[in-house]
Amino acid sequence: MRTSFITDRKEIEDVINHCDVCFIGIVERDGTPYVIPMNFGYSDGVIILHSAPEGKHLSLLALNNSVCVTFCSERKLVCQHPDVACSYSMLSKSVLCKGRVSFIEDLSEKEAALNLTMKNYTDRTTFKYSKPALANVKVWRVTVDEMTAKSFGQNFR
Repeated sequence: MRTSFITDRKEIEDVINHCDVCFIGIVERDGTPYVIPMNFGYSDGVIILHSAPEGKHLSLLALNNSVCVTFCSERKLVCQHPDVACSYSMLSKSVLCKGRVSFIEDLSEKEAALNLTMKNYTDRTTFKYSKPALANVKVWRVTVDEMTAKSFGQNFR
């Protein structure tokens, strides 16, 4: 399988924008990884996430707000010969982002961030939110410090 780096920012953001789920890596108390799938919004190097206002993930982020966010494009299995296992390859693209989480507390900012997330899943850009709903959701802002992307098996023959 051929692997190559993607350096074009537009192509990288295209991979992100075509994903439905991302995976968030958080550091456990003992240093091991804790990874959870999440819905997200993305714009200009900022990833928006949301969760319940309490839970294990938040207690871990209070100790270490560094995260790794991974996106993977739709995958397609291809092969040169169906009987030869090593001739199989997976065509896909992935993006890995490292950054730090901060939380959005202002209700107007939360609404804008949640609208960005909803835009990733619908063709709409604005929604209605009650004050209790906004007050009871934890909205994460991940400012991306480092972003790398790879293309897998793309030149497969």
